[in-house]
Amino acid sequence: MRMLTGLVATALVLGAASRAVAQPTPGPESYAWSTACKECHADVYDSWAKTKHAKTIGRLSADERKAGSECIGCHVTGPKEPITVDGEIVNANVGCESCHGAGKAHAEAAKAGQAASVKLVKKPQAPLCEACHNAKSPKFKGFYYSALVGLVHKK
Repeated sequence: MRMLTGLVATALVLGAASRAVAQPTPGPESYAWSTACKECHADVYDSWAKTKHAKTIGRLSADERKAGSECIGCHVTGPKEPITVDGEIVNANVGCESCHGAGKAHAEAAKAGQAASVKLVKKPQAPLCEACHNAKSPKFKGFYYSALVGLVHKK
């Protein structure tokens, strides 16, 4: 009986952990895109704009940029497909919301003077980064979260 209770408890913990990690990506309507973040966080935005994350879409060929490509998901923000408006991929690159979460509600709250009411992820943890920085990447040479996290932006 103890063994059965232990197995059930383990299954419940593992189930809860998998649900905590496997959150669905919000739809495009939940995102404000990085330029919206610049309005309040200009110094951080400017720092990010100088990083490789701000230019990831440029590493892909035209075919790799298309919906359904094996690569596109790690080179865009939000939904793992390109979102095109007037011929431009509006979610191109690894932007603010790739790490901090969909920010449309936060940006709208900020305009109303209530930004603190909508929390975003302050410091993303390694598993989020490792979803793309892993051996599936053709240019992967190892990933050391603690050594690299400070390179994303300075603030």
